[in-house]
Amino acid sequence: MRRTNAATARSPATAAPGNGPRPERATPPHPPGRVLVVEDHQDTRDLLDLLLRTEGYEVTLAADGEEGTAAYRNEPADVVLVDIFMPRKDGIATITDLRRDFPDVVLIAMSADASVDRRGALVRAREAGAQLTLRKPIEPWVLLRSLEGLLAGRRSLAPTDGDVPAQPAGGVTSAVPTSRP
Repeated sequence: MRRTNAATARSPATAAPGNGPRPERATPPHPPGRVLVVEDHQDTRDLLDLLLRTEGYEVTLAADGEEGTAAYRNEPADVVLVDIFMPRKDGIATITDLRRDFPDVVLIAMSADASVDRRGALVRAREAGAQLTLRKPIEPWVLLRSLEGLLAGRRSLAPTDGDVPAQPAGGVTSAVPTSRP
C-alpha cells in the first residue's frame, strides 16, 4: 500500500510521469480463491480482509479456532490463515483438528510469538500440519505471494479428466519469498 501525505501528494495536473492511475490488471487464469482468516484481533482481521478482498479473494472471517473450524466445516476454503494465540481454541488445536478432519486443507500459521515462553510456536504449527508459517507483522506482498504459490501448487495437483490425484511429497513446504520482486 502506498501512503501519501500533504507534503508528498501531487495533484493530477502536476503528477510525475508514471504516477498516474494504476493500469488495469490482466485477469489471472484462475480466480484467486477463497481464504478463511482465523484471527482474534479485530483490527488484524479487518486489515487482512481488506487486503485479500482488494486482491480478488473471497474471504470468510472467524474470531477464534472454534468459529474457524465451524466455518470451514460449513464452507471449505482454498486456504486457511490461522493465528496461533487465540482464546477458546488456539491455532495449534485448530490446525491439528482441521488437518485430521480435512487432510487436504491448505494451512498457513501466523504469529508474532516474540516472547520467550512462546518461542517455537511456528515450529509447533508446522509439526501440527501447517504448510507455511509467517511471522507477524506480515508484509502484504509476502502474504500475497505465499497465497499465490500455495494455490498454484494446489491447482497443479488437481486431477483433470482421468488423472489420479497427485500427492505432495513430504507435506511441509516453505515457499516464503526472500526478496521483493
